[in-house]
Amino acid sequence: MKLVTDGKLITCIVPKGRGKLVQKGLVEMLDIHHSTLHHARGVGRFSPISSRGIGEQQEKEIVEVTVAADKADEVFEFMFGAGEMGQPHGGIIYMCEAPRTTIMELPDLAELAR
Repeated sequence: MKLVTDGKLITCIVPKGRGKLVQKGLVEMLDIHHSTLHHARGVGRFSPISSRGIGEQQEKEIVEVTVAADKADEVFEFMFGAGEMGQPHGGIIYMCEAPRTTIMELPDLAELAR
């Protein structure tokens, strides 16, 4: 466990199927293994059916990761690109402060073997 006193929580909400790609990219490109992936479902405010009160349920994936403040902008930009958020209906991403957080990491097996 690692205590971070100046962390940032980055939350990325993307259409179904993109969350796993974002999470995989965090591991492979930035070596971040402590993100979480949630599934959600809901009705969009501006969908054509919502005006009739019915609403079409859409599935979303939510990726959350806590990082140190000095790495937050780099991780934010990576998640924005990996989630393809620059296109219409690509999702939403935001960052907020996490003044005290603990990052859970698996131990390095090479160090334990010594």
